[in-house]
Amino acid sequence: MLLLAAVCLLAGCGGDPAAKTGFHEVNERRFFANSLGMQFVQLPGGDAWLGVWETRVADYAVFASATTNGWQAAWFQDTDRHPAVNVQWDDAQAFCAWLSRRERESGLLADDEGYRLPTSSEWTAALDQAEPTDSGNFGPQLGSESFDRTSPVGSFPANALGLHDLRGNVWEWCTAWPSEEGVGRILRGGGWRDAATDRELIVTPKVSAEDYGFRCVLILKRPAGP
Repeated sequence: MLLLAAVCLLAGCGGDPAAKTGFHEVNERRFFANSLGMQFVQLPGGDAWLGVWETRVADYAVFASATTNGWQAAWFQDTDRHPAVNVQWDDAQAFCAWLSRRERESGLLADDEGYRLPTSSEWTAALDQAEPTDSGNFGPQLGSESFDRTSPVGSFPANALGLHDLRGNVWEWCTAWPSEEGVGRILRGGGWRDAATDRELIVTPKVSAEDYGFRCVLILKRPAGP
């Protein structure tokens, strides 16, 4: 995808925290870069902007250090561009709350703007945007790629919105917001251990695994245009 190739060149797919924050425009499409170098594109019809890729080791490590929660990258991850794994649902929620506070205090976000996990319906709608079905990081039985475990984010083609890895790499925590969820939480998308390319798991929020990660939604109330 030409759009995302240019985006990566501008803001740094490796997660350069020194990349300029705020709105950028590439090929007449806009994205928002935050203080960690995370990038977001707007979902159709609202003020929700979805992370271009899964939350990375580079992003989550800043939170882990600031909150001393003891998290470490998986033993097999050799760069900070891999998706953060071994993250429970509660910790993914805590990351969103922490990042919201950090960026409101710095003035990057307004008080009515912030981060949360995507709803299951938002995640599904994003997947429906011409998602490539012939590539992704799945179990070795599919023979579709050469990664033994997680792959660096953005290693596979983006969909029509410019979103990577909605299928494969790691399962992604979602919420059934705004309805009550009970004891279960939703994981979508499949991961590097799985042959299936479009599934949903319901698990307890205290579970973590080497193929469980997440991506964030950013709520922006300001106009995205010039």
